[in-house]
Amino acid sequence: MSFAVHTFETHPEDSGLAFAYHENIGEGQDVFFRGKFPEGTTDATTVAESIFGAIVDSLKILKKGDSYDRFEDALKSANLEFKKNLAKIPAMPDIVVSYFDFNNLYLSQSGKAEAYLIRNGAISQISETPDSDSELFLNILSGQVAVNDIILISNNRLLHSITTSQLIDIFSRADFKEAVATLRHELQMKSEEDLIVTVIGVGKKEDLGAAGFLSRMVSKMSAPKVLDKVYTADKDEEISAEIEENPAAPRKAVAKLAEEVPNEPECEPKLISDEDIEAPKKLDEKFEMEMPKVDLKNIGKLGEKIPNFFRNLPPKKVLMKYAGIVAGLLILFIAGKAIIGYESEDTKAMREELSIAREAIQQADIFLTQGDRQSASDLLTKAQSSLQVVLNSKSQFRSDAQFLLADIQEKQLQVENAHKVQAQVLSDLATKNDNIVANGLLKLRENLFAYDSHLVYKTIRNIVEKGVTISDKESIVSGAVREPQNTLVFLTDIPRVIEYKNGVISPMSTSDETWKHGLDIETYGSRFIYILDPVENQIWKYERRKNNYSGAIAYNQGADLSRAISFAIDGALYVLSDDGTIQKLFRGEKQEFAFREMPSTPISGKNLKIYTSADLDYLYILDPDNERILIFTKGEKFATYKKQIIYSVPGAADFVIDSAGQKANIVTKDKIYEFSL
Repeated sequence: MSFAVHTFETHPEDSGLAFAYHENIGEGQDVFFRGKFPEGTTDATTVAESIFGAIVDSLKILKKGDSYDRFEDALKSANLEFKKNLAKIPAMPDIVVSYFDFNNLYLSQSGKAEAYLIRNGAISQISETPDSDSELFLNILSGQVAVNDIILISNNRLLHSITTSQLIDIFSRADFKEAVATLRHELQMKSEEDLIVTVIGVGKKEDLGAAGFLSRMVSKMSAPKVLDKVYTADKDEEISAEIEENPAAPRKAVAKLAEEVPNEPECEPKLISDEDIEAPKKLDEKFEMEMPKVDLKNIGKLGEKIPNFFRNLPPKKVLMKYAGIVAGLLILFIAGKAIIGYESEDTKAMREELSIAREAIQQADIFLTQGDRQSASDLLTKAQSSLQVVLNSKSQFRSDAQFLLADIQEKQLQVENAHKVQAQVLSDLATKNDNIVANGLLKLRENLFAYDSHLVYKTIRNIVEKGVTISDKESIVSGAVREPQNTLVFLTDIPRVIEYKNGVISPMSTSDETWKHGLDIETYGSRFIYILDPVENQIWKYERRKNNYSGAIAYNQGADLSRAISFAIDGALYVLSDDGTIQKLFRGEKQEFAFREMPSTPISGKNLKIYTSADLDYLYILDPDNERILIFTKGEKFATYKKQIIYSVPGAADFVIDSAGQKANIVTKDKIYEFSL
């Protein structure tokens, strides 16, 4: 398994407290160390190298056996080294150690350091902050990595400075090195905190050395002879430092370590002499001379030699003493093995829950290939339940459970026919108004119109025209399109209806004394508008006349609209409530209608929007809290779930679907995005 590794520091300091090391242990085995020590740490370089050295030495000495156990033993060695240096460290350092054994990853961290996994357009935190002030490493993550996985390691929480969707967007680029550079730029711009970040691309081939701030770790087993390379924190560059002519120089760089490691004696070359060659032969001859020869023809004489042989053995008591020592050592060995292999009942139970989860995930894969989505979903739910038991415990397997949860989330997308898309910025509204907070989007004759509380902005693809003021004294609540008349219709909070056509603003009157209040407005045909009014539990219908509108007609004849937040019309009216339920009205009467085969993540909240038209076969629901659009087939009695599109853009306020149902546009406070369905 190959790795592309980049390490950078966003706001480099001269304190010499940040370190990043990489060591190859053997074929397919690499260990990475990224750490930052607190202000006031004495001789941080020596402390960092001694901790990393303990890990490397342990992994190199214990070359055989289970990788998890080897890594655990290495961390124990690091904990002991940490305790030796406690007097030099005023607070817990922020360190992440990751050990790759081919496609297996083992990871542990201390302090505020965190690690994340980016896989197939999704990000998961794979570290767990320990709650100990005396032990450096407590928890171990273990799981498998795959080609194109990305591991992010930071001394502090990255998500304070950047969103998950931004991270996913950055690492969706084909050029890994460019993506890392973009991440570095974003973090430098958005946070004044000094962040030290290591990015490991699994299977991403680059002609790069291992990243780091200081020298490679010099093993405690022997004094260093060569300091191969020095890496800078503020540049992704290698600076060669050849000091082969002066073996003492590296020891000076790590003076504390050098004091503890004596110089190894020089080994002078020596030619093999004839005496050296003949020595083994002479030893064999001597051995043959001293051994009694047995002649089969005179076997009786052997009895004379046996008593002499036994006279040379130690006395009986001495033999018994030796036998007792051997037996004691054997008992201690067996007891030690038993203690090492001992597991508490709780640990066994958590291991069993983890095993149940893994087996359920494997079975779910089989059902997915067979097209049995319901069985796959049931098994993933079972796996999730087992993992939740592990996560709620204090066992060592919580990190493993987090890793498996990321796998479940990925498979859940397959079960629910969910597709991730890359939303592209179509128009930047901020080019016309730095302070715009758009809350609505309309589509009229292939042009998009975004609006905020007072202005409407026409866009022609990426071109944004100057905003037109609908009203200075009142705020726009909702908008709709009357296609045949090439007109936009807006409902304000006074309340009032205002029409906009070709740049002309026309406040409209009603034959009633005042307009009805509402939170959403829709049109149907060339003459009718409908206003959703949950307060009055009503949908008000108005007819367009030559110069004004008719009086309000109560359309609803029995539906409970008290929680309604959005509605759409295709001949029937579909009303969406904030609890995720839907109602259908036809000619004012409530119909038998409901959602069917819903996805595992429910739809609910005040920000939901519904969209359809007479030309579309589906109902579309915008769920901005979960950054997705859900698509339902329209039936007589049911809206049946078909699929969902995850667009990964936070803060969507409204959306529209093109007449062919192939493309969606969403609007955030200052941008319009576009993506395929």
